[in-house]
Amino acid sequence: MHFRLLIIFFLVTTFAFAQGGSSPKGGESIYVVKSGDTLWSISNRFFGNPLLWPRLWELNPYIDNPNRIYPGNVIALMPSQPDLPVVKINPETKVQEIVDVMPPRPIYYYSLGGSEGFISPDEWEHMGVILTSETPKIILYDGDKVFTNLGTHHGVKPGDKFTVFRTSKQVLHPIRGTRVGYKVAILGELEIRHILGKRKSSAIVTQSFREITRGAKIRPHRPFVKEVSIKKGQRETYGYVIDTKNPVQFGSQGSIVYIDRGSEHSVVAGNTFSIYTHGRRIKDPDSGKEVKLPGILIGKMVVLDVTENSSTGIITESSRQIEMGSPVSLDL
Repeated sequence: MHFRLLIIFFLVTTFAFAQGGSSPKGGESIYVVKSGDTLWSISNRFFGNPLLWPRLWELNPYIDNPNRIYPGNVIALMPSQPDLPVVKINPETKVQEIVDVMPPRPIYYYSLGGSEGFISPDEWEHMGVILTSETPKIILYDGDKVFTNLGTHHGVKPGDKFTVFRTSKQVLHPIRGTRVGYKVAILGELEIRHILGKRKSSAIVTQSFREITRGAKIRPHRPFVKEVSIKKGQRETYGYVIDTKNPVQFGSQGSIVYIDRGSEHSVVAGNTFSIYTHGRRIKDPDSGKEVKLPGILIGKMVVLDVTENSSTGIITESSRQIEMGSPVSLDL
């Protein structure tokens, strides 16, 4: 028995040494977990990006909880799980070594930070507009050279960055009918290249999220969230879906929606909300009285951006189409 344990220990330590500090390059690669390792640190070591840790979890279905991996666990870095021992055995004491490790940071990815737009309580003020493009075009995209009506009068200088946007329709609350604000659509970003006068400059479109046209409004660049850490809510908060990014009445998984709860209601980026149907009223035939049935859970959303009285979120789960006016509840 002692001899077999020594063989297992030799195999584990050999593979651990072999996988020491090299990145997987094609074929099948493995790594044996050491004390203090996390999927976060292993992903950073072998893929150069700690945010890719979910890839490792997907490749290793035997890991029930990504927050608990143990020295001796064999991690597949490429498809196909290796058939090796998963627990490191101390040949002298024959005791399994189990160590709690710090969990990887929970991150929700969103690649086009800023393009989701938001609800502004008032019309978003602009500083200038795009006059035209260097080459006459109707729609402007990345790399297109344009002219703006900003210049020395506005104190701009080469290298200044601006957000290109459009203020859309006035948003009315779907339940109360009151004015909530204006929907701001973020179209892209541009950078000033040359100052040509008091109210004239040349610029280049550095990023386009939607179609940019002549006359589009611009204002100094506002940094937008590109990724958020999931956070629990601090107190009970209830509201409604008040609008969607695209001009449709319904949303589903991957859709951007706006709700009527913001920083004034203790909402922060990274909070999650549950989305429900409206409760129904039915008549109890025995008592003859109306009974209100609770709403049914139909989706989840993650908050990406917050203003004072509204928030922008992305639907991460949906079992059916989500309507404007759907009730939402902050997850605690």
